[in-house]
Amino acid sequence: MDVINGVTLKNMLLVAARNLDQQKDMVNALNVFPVPDGDTGTNMSLTLNAAVKELERAENTEIGRLTQLLARGSLMGARGNSGVILSQFFRGFSEGLSKIKNEATGEDMARAFVEASQTTYRAVMKPVEGTMLTVARLAGEAAKAAAEEGADAGHVIRAALQGAQESLADTPNILPVLKQAGVVDAGGQGLVCIFEGFWAGLTTTPEELEEILAGQPRVQEESPEMAQLSHEVIENKYCTEFIILGEGIDPEMIREELASKGDSMIVVGDEQVTKVHIHTDYPGEVLQFCGALGNLTEIAIDNMMLQNQEFANHNDNHRLEYEAKDNVVGFPMLSESASEPKSVGIVAVVAGDGLAEIFRSLGVDCVVTGGQTMNPSTEDLVKAVSSVNAESVIILPNNKNVIFSAQQVKELVDKKVGVVSTRSAPQGISAMMYFVESDSLEENLVAMEESLSEVKTGEVTYAVRSTVAGDLQIEERDIIGLAEGKIAIVGSSPNTVAMDLVRTMVDEDSSVISIYYGEDHSAEEAEKLGNALQNDYPDCEVEVYSGGQPLYYYIVSVE
Repeated sequence: MDVINGVTLKNMLLVAARNLDQQKDMVNALNVFPVPDGDTGTNMSLTLNAAVKELERAENTEIGRLTQLLARGSLMGARGNSGVILSQFFRGFSEGLSKIKNEATGEDMARAFVEASQTTYRAVMKPVEGTMLTVARLAGEAAKAAAEEGADAGHVIRAALQGAQESLADTPNILPVLKQAGVVDAGGQGLVCIFEGFWAGLTTTPEELEEILAGQPRVQEESPEMAQLSHEVIENKYCTEFIILGEGIDPEMIREELASKGDSMIVVGDEQVTKVHIHTDYPGEVLQFCGALGNLTEIAIDNMMLQNQEFANHNDNHRLEYEAKDNVVGFPMLSESASEPKSVGIVAVVAGDGLAEIFRSLGVDCVVTGGQTMNPSTEDLVKAVSSVNAESVIILPNNKNVIFSAQQVKELVDKKVGVVSTRSAPQGISAMMYFVESDSLEENLVAMEESLSEVKTGEVTYAVRSTVAGDLQIEERDIIGLAEGKIAIVGSSPNTVAMDLVRTMVDEDSSVISIYYGEDHSAEEAEKLGNALQNDYPDCEVEVYSGGQPLYYYIVSVE
């Protein structure tokens, strides 16, 4: 194929999303760490599916326009480190084709792949070779070499695929941990799945393409945020969402004009496509104003007060849950006492009802449900930050796979946003102990970041497969203990492993040991553990809490 037009490019991306969705479990299984949180494939698939959702509503098939939607959709839908890196890949890919209108040549496609790779490297503070970064780079280099030899667009894409496949096969030779585990890099494999989809979308017959796309996964609309309110009458009870299609749309002007119409407002987009989300008592006025700016589509208006009863016990892994204050449970802006914005608010990502309640009791304004295996998207975090009635907002990711997504929020909201690099719930709790609402954003960020060194985190879970970790031989279903994210203990029972794990964490300066037990572990066993630790460490205060976290029998902190 000499050149690629917009329709062909769109089909390539749709098939790539389908291929990755079908193989995401295989990608997940490549996780070198034997803990039950291998979600690389899932995160990459959800990220690409969010981008595909943007593409499917596009009426314009100009290449530059399609790639612009691709970049924005993947950015808002990015989940976990692998999803964020993938969103940066598509951002660079979009920039490489931004000036192309109808047809992309081999040189154009090669430039897009090279720009995609360079953008991913720029996005990562400390790039590691032998990962999806390497796979993207060598795919781009192969595409560029083919283009320089005069290859057409089709052959450039095939060269990129071959470069990606060869690079993926070599990842165990670059990263010893991959060779030890006998696997290739999971993110790199996910990227190869995407390149395979590109090639399949380019080379299949129309009949085969129709059959593939007939099973194309669709991204489900997220449940509207349910405001669980104790008052029968609330302000701004209609959750109103829609998309404006037009020319010369000014998102900033829309934000200013709608500011007086409600709260929890998000206006994201550009001159041609803008998404609006607002809680208002005047949805008709909002629609009338925005309808004059262009064509409205994807309109959804939900009465949160009426939905409260039906959905009060709904447990959506990615929905937002909001703090109770002054006997009002709901969006902070709905409380009369919160009518004036405070200086600094807090958003925390937490897995487990018990841990969520702990964070709320410490003053967190908005809790986003998520963590291991269920990383929230960038859009989830954008909504959470926008819902907090504060001039500035601090995000506590509480998971290493959420930090990258949290950092991206800074570019997508009007408020000042800071991120404290908490990698666990105990670190987040420690950071909250140093939060002072009257201090500035900058002062709080410094104090909270410094507090992280005062707490050690341990986790007790089970091995999802057999492996070797240093000198430890681990069999599937063994109980394992992790100290600061590294496997330190292997045993046969959660309590025994937890005791041995704490022994590696306690030193002469330790004064508090906190135990948070998971949703599938009994309070009785947790109390036994607490009593045993109190006997072994009489100079320490031992506290036992219901964390309610999935997958992990215990989360332990030593301060």
